[in-house]
Amino acid sequence: MNNFLETVRNKNSEKIPVWFMRQAGRYMDAYKEIRKKYSIREICMNPGITEKITYEPVKLLNVDAAIIFADIILPLEAMGYKIDFNSSGPVIYNGYRTNRDLKDIYEFDKSNLKYTTYDAIKLFREKHHDTPLIGFSGGIITILSYILSGTPDNNLNYTKKIMLTDDKFRDYKKLIKNMIIDYLKMQVSAGVDAIQIFDSWLGALSPYTFNNYIKNDIIEIVNEFKGKIPVIYFATGNSGMINVFNEINPDFLSVDWKISLNDARKILNNEIGLQGNLDPYTVQYSENYAINESRYILNQNFDKDNYIFNLGHGVLPDTQAGTLKSIVNAVHNFNK
Repeated sequence: MNNFLETVRNKNSEKIPVWFMRQAGRYMDAYKEIRKKYSIREICMNPGITEKITYEPVKLLNVDAAIIFADIILPLEAMGYKIDFNSSGPVIYNGYRTNRDLKDIYEFDKSNLKYTTYDAIKLFREKHHDTPLIGFSGGIITILSYILSGTPDNNLNYTKKIMLTDDKFRDYKKLIKNMIIDYLKMQVSAGVDAIQIFDSWLGALSPYTFNNYIKNDIIEIVNEFKGKIPVIYFATGNSGMINVFNEINPDFLSVDWKISLNDARKILNNEIGLQGNLDPYTVQYSENYAINESRYILNQNFDKDNYIFNLGHGVLPDTQAGTLKSIVNAVHNFNK
């Protein structure tokens, strides 16, 4: 069995598996060529192109798993949200600022989804039987931040304001929680082997606010899938609240580069595996340094079966594919 599948299913494998968040992206020449012809929307509406981009890094880098190509914001269009993309990120025109009362916004319905994620997953499964495929969704506070602010909300400044001052926040939160569950169920039914939830802004909350406003919703999302399919939860800046993930109890917690994996393991119970946590900036700037840091991380985990090598966040656009290949080789050649 593939090392990724052995690890996520059985917490045991002969070799440490490796894949990279945002591994299908702007650093790849093949991706840049496709983006000259198609927008993100057009790619996500075409299962053949989506499948091709999803598989490209497996071919290019020899990673142990693929992750379906999509955007965390696009499912919102199946709820009535009007979205556009510019150089600084997505813009939501009928979010909270202009539409507090949720006029013409409705529960997520996969039949309203014009993006062919389900078909792309089915096509990938037909063409690449031996390659594990990860499905994903944005995390609840990350997606909420876009809806509430209308644009990327650095440090959740506006999101916190609404969270703390407007009871309407609960209605928004329930809609997004239900969307995440239904969107992931759709991907599971299409045939993904694991799911990852990306909560890139979670670390902007204090542990107190996280406990009071978000924790129970994340537990509910994870519990929908726990025991049915492996669940990986990713959040940046979560070192101050890692202990809470013992209650959330995903199969794997993916951590950023701001905490050592040894320290994270001291806090987490033994049933929760770890994923991460190479600094993506070192990967972008220095191959030799990135290899050395990779070996340091690997040596911290040589005797652990429940570990997946990854970055502490997504691949940066100026990263060299050759550097990523060298990291994959270092992981694959590492003797546990």
